[in-house]
Amino acid sequence: MENPPNNREKINDLREERNHIEGLLNQRFNFFVVIFGFIVAAIPFLMNLKLLTIVFLMGTFIEFILALSIARAQRRLDISVEMLKEEGGITETIKQRADKGCRLIPGRRSVRRWIGYGIPFIITTILIFFCIVLIYSFWDSCIYEWIYKEFLSVRVNN
Repeated sequence: MENPPNNREKINDLREERNHIEGLLNQRFNFFVVIFGFIVAAIPFLMNLKLLTIVFLMGTFIEFILALSIARAQRRLDISVEMLKEEGGITETIKQRADKGCRLIPGRRSVRRWIGYGIPFIITTILIFFCIVLIYSFWDSCIYEWIYKEFLSVRVNN
């Protein structure tokens, strides 16, 4: 039977897990920002409404999946940090620094939460809004073309 790991080994394992999850979160967030940059950079080059709608739909879907992945990694990081606090793996100075620093608004949660939850949610919501606008515009233009072809062209010929 194996001996349970002592407190020091458990703390080291938790720190390694936290470092791994932080790296994973940072990589996913950076990939999220790069994909968003590609979507925004494609706007001036796609003059066709169909292509623009397709690019926005695909990009929004990818960004939505990445936002879910980022939120999951953030949740795992929160659990890791809480476990480290419970085990005593975070020293008092680090606790004080985490409680005081890196806040957008005093008395609110840290900037880490903005990276994990806020920014991906805001960007994905904006992309969904523009997708709805583009789909409506595309649908509207198709309807106008159909009405013109079916009804107006007949009246002009008669």
